[in-house]
Amino acid sequence: MTRFFVDRVEGERVRLDKEDSHHLLRVMRARVGEFFTVLAEGVEYHCRLISDDGGHAHGEVVERRPAAGEPPVHITLFQGLPKGDKLENVIQQGTQLGVSEFVPVATRRSVVKLEPRKAADRVERWQRIAKEAAEQSRRGAVPRVRAVEHWHTAVPRSSSFDLALVPWEEGGEPLRQVLATAGSPRRIALFIGPEGGLEPEEVALAREHGARPVTLGPRILRTETAGIAAVAAILFALGDLG
Repeated sequence: MTRFFVDRVEGERVRLDKEDSHHLLRVMRARVGEFFTVLAEGVEYHCRLISDDGGHAHGEVVERRPAAGEPPVHITLFQGLPKGDKLENVIQQGTQLGVSEFVPVATRRSVVKLEPRKAADRVERWQRIAKEAAEQSRRGAVPRVRAVEHWHTAVPRSSSFDLALVPWEEGGEPLRQVLATAGSPRRIALFIGPEGGLEPEEVALAREHGARPVTLGPRILRTETAGIAAVAAILFALGDLG
């Protein structure tokens, strides 16, 4: 059944925006009386299409229930800005796995330098990618894509999480060992470096704020692979995958 995310549902009626309406009415060729699903604020609404008014699809709520598809842990992925469209792939795949929030981070070795206006446009595009991936993967919520931050402002946020991890190719505790002794964290921060990795001073700053450097194994992973691999390992260890 076709699924769409909206900000909220008031009463027993829903109204899709023009983009989602076009997808439902023109791409999926839905007709009055057919069903679709809307998700808002952690609730899944089973709806019947009742009209097409001015390019907007209107539906009637016939059933509601708590939304499924969300992992038991909230993972925020602080991703070092990579080159090209690699971040788009990270957001798409991370959303499918269960990442709850993405924060693009500029580090010393980041090749990409985004001007404020260009960065805002990129964030808007990244948010659309997260929404599409959430719909496709039957998530219960759309991950939030935050504005680009710098490493020295992102890392101090570690203290607001139950567990903060920094995969680093130069060494750290084995991720398996850290997760085995972490209890049941509800909010995890995951910091990933860009191409070329993180500098020792950046890792030291993260450690000062409570983040724990970890290793992901004997092989060096690319920046667009490391975060996805770590997220999968974390969710498997905490019982969400497999």
